[in-house]
Amino acid sequence: MKETKTILLLALILSVSLLMGQKQVSGVKQLNPINFMSPKTPNDTLMPASFLTGTPTLYLYSQGGYITGTNGCGDQAKAQLFNVTSPCNIEGCLVWVGAKEIVGTANTVRFVVYTADGPGIGNAGVVNTAPGFEQASIEISMNDLDTSSSITSTLDGAHVFMLSSPLYVTTDYYVGMDFTNTYDDILGIVSTTDGDAGGTELAWERGYKNNWFSILSSWDIDIDLAFFPIIYMCGIGIQTEDINGVIFNVVPNPAYGISKIEYELTNPSSNVEIKILDVTGKIVKCFNEGAKEPGKYNVTFNASELQPGNYFYTIYAGNGRQFAKKFQVE
Repeated sequence: MKETKTILLLALILSVSLLMGQKQVSGVKQLNPINFMSPKTPNDTLMPASFLTGTPTLYLYSQGGYITGTNGCGDQAKAQLFNVTSPCNIEGCLVWVGAKEIVGTANTVRFVVYTADGPGIGNAGVVNTAPGFEQASIEISMNDLDTSSSITSTLDGAHVFMLSSPLYVTTDYYVGMDFTNTYDDILGIVSTTDGDAGGTELAWERGYKNNWFSILSSWDIDIDLAFFPIIYMCGIGIQTEDINGVIFNVVPNPAYGISKIEYELTNPSSNVEIKILDVTGKIVKCFNEGAKEPGKYNVTFNASELQPGNYFYTIYAGNGRQFAKKFQVE
């Protein structure tokens, strides 16, 4: 019995070692920052704030393929979480595919919108906020999947998936790509660089056993994925519910003259920083607010000093990281 237990223990150690050894980064291919002046970027495209301030990257897998795509681990899907501040309609998604290679006859991929209430494994254990039910999807051939060159600085080559009809959402959701049917085809989705996501665990993957894991827990890299949903807002789009303990809005929107960024914290923060960025990702204004207790605050800026057009604003408050939100200047 003791010998049997020893054999079983050795087998368990070996299987765990093999499993841990699978998830290894073998190389990094860094891309140029996104130019949001690209004519292919729809006006109402959401993106994680990390893509405005971080470095776009393709991570290669040691046994072939890409960490954020098809690879030797048999990963079946990748997805990125988006928070709903006001009801909206999802029309589709812009996906920055950095690499593809078709082996033989082209297979298919699917763009999918998931609910955010499924079971999964995060860095701290089991959660019930992983990708869940498929709310909408669209399938295309790998032959028809647009890619953006690794040396490009725009999204002109990125692929735009458009749903047959808009999907109305009122709660958080994931957008992602399912490549279960790609078989031997190689596909790599662009991500930010390790550390850019601030530990938020918004990027997820479904393994070959059909279970969802955050990419931070699975690969030990802290990234966001280049899935940018195309939406239009229902109503005035004023945020009323907190995300990661923060509510923030530009007033008025469109902004003109002396305008305000109002924010409310439900938790204390050791450092609050607010940035306004133009559509190229350049920081045009930065407000270092320092430590703040829970409560309502605001910062003012003169919108007349900015050229008319679209801008983004982000807020960093402790470990909470917001998505970039868009506003206009008249």
